[in-house]
Amino acid sequence: MNKSLWGLLAVLLLSMSANAQEVSFRLKGLKGDLKDNTRIYLEQLPPIEAEQLPRFRKDIQQAVITSLQALGYYEPDIEITADKNKPERVLVQVKPGEPVRIRTLNLALNGEASTDPQFELLLSQLALQENQIFQHDIYEKTKASLLSLGLSRGYFDAQYSLHQVLVHPEDHAADVNLLFDSGPRYRFGELVLDSDRPVARILDPLIDIKPGDPYLASKLSGLSRSLSTTGYFRRVEVQPNVAEADEEHRIPLYVTLRAKANNEVEVGVGFSTDEGPRFSSSWDKPWINSLGHSLQTNLKVSEPKQDITVVYKIPRGNPLNHYYTVQGGYQMLNQDDTQSDRVVASVHRFDKDPDDWTRDVFIRSEFESYTQGKQEGESFLLIPGVSYSRTRVKGGLDAYWGDSQTGILELSEPWWGSDTRFVRVFGRTKWLRTVTEGQRLIARAEQGAVWVDEIEDLPPSLRFFTGGDLTVRGFSYESITPLDENGDRLGAKYATALSLEYDYKIAEKWRLATFVDTGTATNDYREDWKVGTGVGVRWQTPVGPVRIDLAFGVSEEEVPMRIHFTLGPEL
Repeated sequence: MNKSLWGLLAVLLLSMSANAQEVSFRLKGLKGDLKDNTRIYLEQLPPIEAEQLPRFRKDIQQAVITSLQALGYYEPDIEITADKNKPERVLVQVKPGEPVRIRTLNLALNGEASTDPQFELLLSQLALQENQIFQHDIYEKTKASLLSLGLSRGYFDAQYSLHQVLVHPEDHAADVNLLFDSGPRYRFGELVLDSDRPVARILDPLIDIKPGDPYLASKLSGLSRSLSTTGYFRRVEVQPNVAEADEEHRIPLYVTLRAKANNEVEVGVGFSTDEGPRFSSSWDKPWINSLGHSLQTNLKVSEPKQDITVVYKIPRGNPLNHYYTVQGGYQMLNQDDTQSDRVVASVHRFDKDPDDWTRDVFIRSEFESYTQGKQEGESFLLIPGVSYSRTRVKGGLDAYWGDSQTGILELSEPWWGSDTRFVRVFGRTKWLRTVTEGQRLIARAEQGAVWVDEIEDLPPSLRFFTGGDLTVRGFSYESITPLDENGDRLGAKYATALSLEYDYKIAEKWRLATFVDTGTATNDYREDWKVGTGVGVRWQTPVGPVRIDLAFGVSEEEVPMRIHFTLGPEL
């Protein structure tokens, strides 16, 4: 054959290859999960050209049969036909037939798990039940759930002595036999500690595991989480060693701890519409002595505000739930009509209860030299008080559920050395709830009140102002407050702020929001409340959501417009 014939043959082959088209399937007769599962199986077949359909007909049929059997249909009627005018279009018409149902379910537990209440609870909640359509994935999930529960509760020898399914397609029935042999339940043994610091005073209150206690994986994860949360350690490992279990099935527990560096320094930058650019830094000494004392110093600097705070922490018992702090700080503020230099020292006692409420009982002394509008003054106060707070969040930084509450009561009396007598209370609550998938509502309310003879007797830091990106958007930071005859801000005895926001998820990391805020700071509630409303965008980042709001103060005759920018978690 000469070269010209070879070339012609190659052209013909290429032309035939170019004209060949892969078949596409159209399913008919199936709905819901049956249709979805069958489509998945068909998509896993290799590419099939139209002229190859006869050769692959059995493969197509088997894919449909396998997909339906997985969902309990064992006698389908399948018809595969190609379109006469367009043979690459293939119709797969299926009649699934009657499903196979579980006729008998023989599920038995042997070993110590047979008297374990958690296994009884699991068995009562299983989706694998008599008279249900037999589905392979439910069967496999049932097997896996028993083994998973066994491992989490210390049944390390657990196995199936029988796992069998007998399918009778002609009877549309299946007989399931599962015999789970848990063996003995292992128990915690000796705790073996490897630490580079003396940690007994810190570790002992955190350990709720005693030798001889039944094994629970949740106790190990809880201990590991608690040790990490203390802030003392850069490395925490809590490992049971099943291979070293003794004859009584006791497992030694190895705890490895490595302390953080003696000094840790962090710096950060940020921006908000209320304060502008911000710089922050912290210097921590997480481990001062074997008693678990620690020291933290924080510096925050922005154009209107600069403050430094020092906190010395002293655990008493559990370092996560019970501790003292001794705090001191200095703050300088120069914003709008307020100028203030404030020195604070305080002692706090913190206690956290099982419902996550944290109580802070404190006594604080503060000296403040200030100018508020035209008023100048100095104030020394000795303030005992108590606060309660709690934050609960589900969903991490992109929360779908959560709430936070804060309440504080402060007192001052001249007979114990203060310049002014007052009672001051403040409370805030915030709720986040998902209405439907991708849609959230965020509601916030806060109320403050101070009972004092004259508001001018208080330094600015204890008066009430509102307005800004965290209260009433559409108004500048703390601009809502009574004014004097010169238009200078005075501060008020009472403040109220309410907010309702709706946001909708439009992409993986993006949400659109609309909101309405209202509030006032007043001495008698005779003034009209301020109202702000607007729209915003939310962008989810690794450090929390970035929120940008375009807000309008619609309660004003000349409606102000402000852009608010904040970064951080919703709660």
